Amino acid sequence: MTSEEIKAEIAAFNKERNEALLSLEETKIRAMVKKWNGTEMPKGEVFWGAVHKAITGASSLPIEFRKQSKQWLNERDLKSLDDGDL
Repeated sequence: MTSEEIKAEIAAFNKERNEALLSLEETKIRAMVKKWNGTEMPKGEVFWGAVHKAITGASSLPIEFRKQSKQWLNERDLKSLDDGDL
């Protein structure tokens, strides 16, 4: 792959990831993860913990959305992946 192709693939991933996470739709998130990672996500609280961790680590998402996910994690004594700005 050329560097331009890699950049385009990263941009496509980020766009699809952000859309899926912002939707908070389980089926959409699961489909995105399967497409890009080829893996199945865990179920229940573990799934949502992973989703909210991913949201806090995605600095391209709106800060208020990320703060809500950090709060969700904090309420369950889980750690976020934020950069300290939340």
